[in-house]
Amino acid sequence: MKKLNAVTQGLVVGLAAVIALSGCSRTSFMSVAPSLSLKTDIPMDPEPAIGPVFGYKLSNGECKSDSSTQLLACSKCNVPQIQLQPQLSKKAQALLDVMLLACGVPNKSDLTDVRPTHAMILNKLNQASELNYPESFRSSDTEILLQGLTNANDSSLVKKMFGGLWYQPPYSNTFEQYFGLTVNEAKSTFCWYGDKMDGVMSNKTGLYSIEWLECQYSANPFSCVEKPGYIAGKVYRSQLEKSLQLGVTNPYSAPIPDPQKKCFWDKFEGDDLIAAKIQLKKWKSEGRKVSMQIKKNGIGQCGEALDSAISEGSSIEMATYKCD
Repeated sequence: MKKLNAVTQGLVVGLAAVIALSGCSRTSFMSVAPSLSLKTDIPMDPEPAIGPVFGYKLSNGECKSDSSTQLLACSKCNVPQIQLQPQLSKKAQALLDVMLLACGVPNKSDLTDVRPTHAMILNKLNQASELNYPESFRSSDTEILLQGLTNANDSSLVKKMFGGLWYQPPYSNTFEQYFGLTVNEAKSTFCWYGDKMDGVMSNKTGLYSIEWLECQYSANPFSCVEKPGYIAGKVYRSQLEKSLQLGVTNPYSAPIPDPQKKCFWDKFEGDDLIAAKIQLKKWKSEGRKVSMQIKKNGIGQCGEALDSAISEGSSIEMATYKCD
């Protein structure tokens, strides 16, 4: 009985302990989300603002030999052209043009019926160059005479001088003083005997003014003074005679032309103002002529390249060329 009580007493004590524990606040357990990791911001320098980008382009090439290469609106390659010296002087060419028409005018005094061609008269004058038979002063009377004698649409003056009497002042006087031969001598040398390469002036009569000839019949012919125009005409006469002779003894031979020059162009295009100024300075230091075309605010200008014309907001084209 005492053992039972002892067991019972133990149970009561244990039960009481359980009840005591159950009376305490009940602890609730919950799922806890993992804590978020905290982000640490690292201070950074702000990105710089991007401004306009400038650039340029250089190009080059060879100019066309006919000077047709256009570089800018106001500039192109001017390739030096080979300038051959004309075979005939200006005076000799005028004499050829006059006689080509004059030989077609009949005259009762004609010694032959020869009507020479352009080639025949040129052959006679083949050495009448600027060196041998140079151009001389042309007075207003000379210009009027030459215009009248070379007018294919009006042959009145040609017929007057070459179709009748040889002496037709003032026209014949002007003719003699400029060309250095008389009208009669011209007709004989280039027309009647135009097909003969004999190197001489035909049927020479001499070159004198009418005043000097009349003075020869005066009481004191040795005091006669020739007119200045005829004194000069005698010089031209000697030059023409020399040319006619050389045309036979040393005929004209066309010279070998110099080689054609080559030219090369360089060009700058862009809006890099610093680069443009540097390039312009370089080209000018080489002694080059530089052209510039500028566009700004929709307006374009073209002319000589100037450093002061290169300004902000401009689109620039520059061009130059040189020849070797």
